[in-house]
Amino acid sequence: MDNSLKEELNNGKDDVQDYLNARLNLLRLNMAENFSKVISGFIIKSVILFILFFALLFVSLAVANWLNVTYDYPGIGFIFVAGFYLLFIIIFWMLRHVLIEKPIIQSMIEIFFPPENNYYNKGDE
Repeated sequence: MDNSLKEELNNGKDDVQDYLNARLNLLRLNMAENFSKVISGFIIKSVILFILFFALLFVSLAVANWLNVTYDYPGIGFIFVAGFYLLFIIIFWMLRHVLIEKPIIQSMIEIFFPPENNYYNKGDE
């Protein structure tokens, strides 16, 4: 009777160890998946921002030159465009929490804690 109890305890110990190893591997896979999503999203958004930067640069130059020709005063178009960007930066700075911080925090929460795996949503099903 002593041997069978020891065998059962060893089997139980092995099962628990296998379960913990499987959970650890699952955690590693989930972390790798989430990290890959964050990095790929960052790379995609960086490329898009890079392209948009040059598009905005050339549009700004075109508008500034058009204003120079329209007002027949060299440099006034560039002053207007610079003023527009200064105003835009001030407004953006004032709204940075709403426009940048909250959406980034929310997207990170959605990536690392998807709704289907969220503990709080399990009771709603």
